[in-house]
Amino acid sequence: MSVRVGVPQGLLHFQYGTVLERFLSELGAEVVLSGETSRHTLDCGSVLDEMCLPAKVFFGHACCLRDKVDYLFLPRIVSIRQGQYTCPKIIGMPDVLRNNVGQLPPIIDTNIDMRQKSRQLYHAIVTVGQLLGCSVATSLYAWFRAWQYRARIQPVECAYDGRPRLALIGHPYIIYDRQVSLGTLEKLKKLGMHVFTPEMVEFEEINRAAARLEKKLFWSNSHTIAGAAMALMAGKRPLSGIIFMTCFACGPDAMVGELIRQQASYLNIPCMQLSLDEHTAEAGLVTRLEAFTDMVKRRKNTCL
Repeated sequence: MSVRVGVPQGLLHFQYGTVLERFLSELGAEVVLSGETSRHTLDCGSVLDEMCLPAKVFFGHACCLRDKVDYLFLPRIVSIRQGQYTCPKIIGMPDVLRNNVGQLPPIIDTNIDMRQKSRQLYHAIVTVGQLLGCSVATSLYAWFRAWQYRARIQPVECAYDGRPRLALIGHPYIIYDRQVSLGTLEKLKKLGMHVFTPEMVEFEEINRAAARLEKKLFWSNSHTIAGAAMALMAGKRPLSGIIFMTCFACGPDAMVGELIRQQASYLNIPCMQLSLDEHTAEAGLVTRLEAFTDMVKRRKNTCL
């Protein structure tokens, strides 16, 4: 019987989940996912204080898996590229779980730290494989196979269809979690917007745009979303508006939001910030989105 490994569907799962799931499957494990975020997930995570909403959501996902699996897969992702770090709450999540949840299954929290040398990733791959009874060669081949399933980048430049071009900027675990974002992406599309997200911008373009900032950003996600926002605002086709979606109590986002606001003001692009938490009412969110998109449409028609 194969080992059952639980994978919480929160935080960096929205960026690397497909690869990690495939990697575990290639190693012979039975991958058990926590499922989409629900109200129950939020309630489980609400026991935490002084934590942002995405961290509470991830905590809730992990709690939902604890009685269903032999292991919890929570790699301690310290850094994903040289000279940068992930969020401290992401780094410390295995410890948060151990100190707040009783009767947890063993946690696979192998360090992934690429801030100095990328070869540390391969050490982590081999370590996880050994925990599941696989050889070095089998583990590395499993990762090679899994990496082929990474998400492909969607192009920004596409046929113009007449709709206002709107950038929705934020972390993937906010934008693509329908419970956390209250379906903002789908709502904007229904309101007639052509929506672009950071994942639609080539990483080389993100790096070039981020390099023009006055100060280097050491948080990898902040670097990505700030660079993507700058690249979209400076694109060949002008944006009709930009929305920065964040969660209450996120320190790095406070700085990134100000950088985006200043650049949007300089380029005369309408900009709105949406700050979410577990108490955000959908009706109020819808009202703000409708007001902003109506203003964008009127402004676009006036400029024609």
